[in-house]
Amino acid sequence: MGAVLRVGLAGLGSVSRTILGSVDTIENVKLTAVADIRQEPLDAAREKYGVETFDSVEAMCESPNVDAVWVCTPNLFHAEHTIIAAERGKHVICEKPMAVTLEQAQAMVDIVEQNGVRYVQGHSKIFDPPIRRMREVVSSGELGRLVQLNTWEYKPWISGQPRLGSEVDSSMGGGVLYRQGPHQTDIVRGIGGGMVKSVRAVTGRWNPSFPLAEGDYTAFLEFEDGVAATMVFNGYGYFDITEMTWGIGEGGQRRNVDIPAVAERYDGSVEADVKYDFAGIRAERERAERVSGRRNQPFFGLTIASCERGDIRQSPDGLYIYDENGRREITFDNRGQGRGELTELRDAIREERPTFPDARWGMASLEVILGILQSSNERREVTMSLQTPVPY
Repeated sequence: MGAVLRVGLAGLGSVSRTILGSVDTIENVKLTAVADIRQEPLDAAREKYGVETFDSVEAMCESPNVDAVWVCTPNLFHAEHTIIAAERGKHVICEKPMAVTLEQAQAMVDIVEQNGVRYVQGHSKIFDPPIRRMREVVSSGELGRLVQLNTWEYKPWISGQPRLGSEVDSSMGGGVLYRQGPHQTDIVRGIGGGMVKSVRAVTGRWNPSFPLAEGDYTAFLEFEDGVAATMVFNGYGYFDITEMTWGIGEGGQRRNVDIPAVAERYDGSVEADVKYDFAGIRAERERAERVSGRRNQPFFGLTIASCERGDIRQSPDGLYIYDENGRREITFDNRGQGRGELTELRDAIREERPTFPDARWGMASLEVILGILQSSNERREVTMSLQTPVPY
């Protein structure tokens, strides 16, 4: 890599819409190429961003103008496209979930390590400043030992916006467990130190319009050091957790909690054009909010970390710490910080150090996700064996 990290984007679907406009906002990072099987979005990207375009990930990975590939293709193809990139010496950022099976994840770990390229687990809540700050407070020991972690998210995921068939089919890496579970898993692992010992969980498919995908789950995690954690996710969209987080949602945007969170409910999957039109409108709105500075710090639901001598939760502008002296606030400005994945990859290459979260971290979080499914199906506790610790 030269002075600038040159990034190629694999896949121009809904996820990539929020990435396209943010790559070039990061110092010494430049979007140089995109790949997709559809000509229309390729033409649009070439015209708007002046990038090289390719009709396959393989072809893009042969370009000498690409140092790293951000894999934004459907979940079933994460492993294939990561392997293609790593075999050609490209560094990788891969969207969550890392893969659909542990066999795929292990193959990704192996190829990344064999080829000496760096991997960053993309779209991880570990990059959210409030989560990192909570980890810092916990690891400092000022409140004593961590004893409990609880995180809850209620949002209209399953039917509150248009979904492709692959997004609502668990066999294809769809449903709230594969698509949203990595967020909560990284939150509790990131704060709790990473080393989950076992999982006991129950999942549900209670929306008859989406019978092939989980719409909710409740999971109990025990860490190796005895810390207990719960993760609760409900994606049916009747209650919205932002009523409990000052109206602030995942991207830091505020909403009027007196207005229903769901403007329209969908009774099944939609065609691609409906999905991508919706994604384009949302990405443009988010871009405008980011540029105008109308955002707060991100809230992925409500998370509370409980230590021996106090509790920690997010506030609109930082963290609230509750101890024997009452409540105090740590404030920090974390708006407009861009994509943490890009800065992490850029800095790791420049400083010749490992990345975090890396491929083994991504595999460990996937192990928890699959453990939740297995535990629910078999109605028993499932033991983990692939966990990795937080390096800080």
